[in-house]
Amino acid sequence: MLQSMRDNLKGTAAIIVAAFFGFIMVIGGIDFFTGASGGSADKVAEVNGEKITQLDLQRAIQNRRAMIESQYGENVPSDLLTDEQLRGPVLQQLVNSAVMRQAALDSGMAMSTGAVDKEIVQMPGFQVNGQFDQQMFREGLRRMGYSPAGFRQLLEQEMVMQQFISSVSDTAFSTRTDAENIVAVSMEERDFDYVTLSASPLLEGIEIADEEVDAFYSENQASFQRPEQVAIEYIELTPEQFAENIDISEQDVRAQYEQEVQNFEANVRRHAAHILVEGDDEAAQAKIAEVQAKLNEGESFEALAKQYSDDIVSSEEGGDLGFTSGDVFPEAFEDALAELQVGEVSGPVQTDGGTHFIKLIEIADAEPPTFEERKAAISSRLRNAAAEREFVDAVSRLGDLAYNAETLAAPAEELGVSVQKSALFSRQGGSGITGEGQVISAAFAPEVLEDGNTSDVLNLTENHAVVLRVVEHKPAGVKPLEEVKAEIVQQLKREKASEQLASKAEQIREQAAAGEGLASVAETEGLTLETSDKTRRGGFGARGEVVSKVFAMNEPRPGARTLEQFALPSGDVVVVQLRAVRAGDLARQSKEQRDALLQQLASMQGSAELAAVQQFLAGKADVEIFRAEQAQ
Repeated sequence: MLQSMRDNLKGTAAIIVAAFFGFIMVIGGIDFFTGASGGSADKVAEVNGEKITQLDLQRAIQNRRAMIESQYGENVPSDLLTDEQLRGPVLQQLVNSAVMRQAALDSGMAMSTGAVDKEIVQMPGFQVNGQFDQQMFREGLRRMGYSPAGFRQLLEQEMVMQQFISSVSDTAFSTRTDAENIVAVSMEERDFDYVTLSASPLLEGIEIADEEVDAFYSENQASFQRPEQVAIEYIELTPEQFAENIDISEQDVRAQYEQEVQNFEANVRRHAAHILVEGDDEAAQAKIAEVQAKLNEGESFEALAKQYSDDIVSSEEGGDLGFTSGDVFPEAFEDALAELQVGEVSGPVQTDGGTHFIKLIEIADAEPPTFEERKAAISSRLRNAAAEREFVDAVSRLGDLAYNAETLAAPAEELGVSVQKSALFSRQGGSGITGEGQVISAAFAPEVLEDGNTSDVLNLTENHAVVLRVVEHKPAGVKPLEEVKAEIVQQLKREKASEQLASKAEQIREQAAAGEGLASVAETEGLTLETSDKTRRGGFGARGEVVSKVFAMNEPRPGARTLEQFALPSGDVVVVQLRAVRAGDLARQSKEQRDALLQQLASMQGSAELAAVQQFLAGKADVEIFRAEQAQ
């Protein structure tokens, strides 16, 4: 099980990086949530005595929202991304994670210090040009509100939980019979022919009376409902708006460079490798002595790491752990590494993770970069820092400037930014900024919508603030007939065209069923016969609609054919002749396809079993969910 977990460490690392650093600009710092939530330590749930805080929930909601947006972009309905929509499922996931993590710890599962440190060093979110960077590490943790020890503990817990998850999901399997049944349906093939009687030539000649339109409109009011809508004007603030107008002098850049050079010695990075021996029993002591003896005899460190190290991941790479700037690994490990010369190997070093033999492979950044090499990066950093200061100042002034303002023009002019206006949008949101949950809530809040007030300053993220006013309001109701009349006329025309074509289609179907065959009738009628053999489910547009209807038809008797007719939404009418149905056959698939299918089914089964385990653990756990007023 440990090996299985380690084989999946890349996946674990990807999850952690995505959760904590892939969306770091979206999530923002700990101070933002503390201010927004009214108390980040407030409990929202308790699982077997373990607290889930408001801060935990806010972080998870922001992560879930950012991950959904990165996967689906603007195609996601904005109402699905509001805090209200995400809170319930995200909180449930936090509860599930807590019970799974607790179950893992109760079962005695653990993660070695070496494995955790290895993951930290290799995380892309902490790397610059593929190498671990201490400044990136510190800055990333600072923005997330974690200390190095706290982050290492959290990562260890997540890796242990992944180990437990793997012990459940990776043991699932699927039988060949399961695969055969799935293939029989999913890979079923049908042979059929069809002709299409087009409605287009008839549409222009069909007249629709006003009375018909009025009647359809009256009978289908539910189809023409319009939700309540508003349009807003708003001021949007981001640091980037201010960065464009900030000039950084070369004198300031050079001064910052000189400071970097003075501090450079503290940023020397050492490339380490190790041989880890876990435990302290007699077997471990014998192993330590054996490794030490072979090192003394001059045997290859890399070869000994592959043979003896209990850190399975690094052992495959000769014990290579990557770079550290002095506080990635345990203190005793870092102290021993700092005493080594390049190529030297330490004696046994004790940490909580076990006993290490440490080798210093190289020292990087022994010479500071030149001014020209650092000039662009320092200038950008100084500009961004100045822009953030101006942004913070502008946000603090925005609330006072916009308070009781009849329009946002004067506050915008004072801050040197522009006023923007949105299109109409409903409570389900619109595009761009009107898809943000906080913007939607503020726009429809009574004090803004009904009283005409300006909203409070909305902190969408740490570096994105908005204030808004409603400038147009359309109540919910039925769309006026004039707005939907053209749509109704076209729909009625299509329906009448289908009715006219239905009798012709019936005649064709009867002639084909009488023995003439659909091909012969199609030729006589001047219609195009479409033939489709070995067809599987699915498809798009009119073709997909035809295939869907065909797979709903009854299988013909041997030697016979099934004929049916049906109308499409376009008004076209189709006559179909189903000739043959063949169930999918697993034996006809290649070995690679069969193996892939069995693996996929096993994965699905593993997911189902994992969900059942989660449900069982949550069911027997002592879980208490706190309402907002309880958490205060």
